Amino acid sequence: MLTYIKESIEELRNHVTLPTKAESSNLMVVVAVFSILFALATWGVDEYFSDLIAGNLFSAKTYSDYLEAGFGGVLRLLWYAILTVGLVLGVSSFTSKNKNQ
Repeated sequence: MLTYIKESIEELRNHVTLPTKAESSNLMVVVAVFSILFALATWGVDEYFSDLIAGNLFSAKTYSDYLEAGFGGVLRLLWYAILTVGLVLGVSSFTSKNKNQ
């Protein structure tokens, strides 16, 4: 065990290089952007399934109802459409894989 610790310390001292400040800054920006995008996608999926469970999915009677709701209504309609297509494609690919087995 002592040998392992000594070798680990030697490895850290002689073979590990830290990224430069510029590289660290660039990586931080990339992580921050993807974290925000993932958080927004998670929020959108949560809203979609909340409306689905509550029976409010596509609750507007016409597309103009979404348009009258402003930018938020258009985004909600677009998000519903994207997720619905994704769910349909995901389920159809899952069922077609199960049929082949």
